[in-house]
Amino acid sequence: MWSRASFRITGDTLDPKEISSCLELEASLSGVKGELVRSGFPAVRRTSVWVLRCPLDKSAPMEEHLKWLLNLLEPKAGIIKGIADHFCVDLFCGFSSENGQGGFSLDARLLQRIASLGIAVSLDLYPPESAAEAAGGPDPAGDSQPGAPGSRP
Repeated sequence: MWSRASFRITGDTLDPKEISSCLELEASLSGVKGELVRSGFPAVRRTSVWVLRCPLDKSAPMEEHLKWLLNLLEPKAGIIKGIADHFCVDLFCGFSSENGQGGFSLDARLLQRIASLGIAVSLDLYPPESAAEAAGGPDPAGDSQPGAPGSRP
């Protein structure tokens, strides 16, 4: 079983350097719409992205990943709400169990903390021994998945 969580901001007009400056945090991953996703990979980024990955080991429970992110983000709630007025903002969670069954629980206090930021939670479930697990977890930028979030209308 593994869990991963990231704080993600996406939008066609997003400037990753500006987001880092506003939040006073460095992105774990960022990119601009139209550039190559990664060197040697022919896919082009469909939208701009700024991602902060939780550094906890993938064996840590989802709740711990989310608490780590919330401890960093809650003091910046006003800034995040302003960013969310212009871009898609979410907590991206990837989860896989050993046998394809099972899940995780989030207690009411943790759900309140997430709700107070006013952002969405996106959950990606992966089968056992999935390609994402072999690569170390899900792609929080959404570049390898259909329907990656874009800018708000």
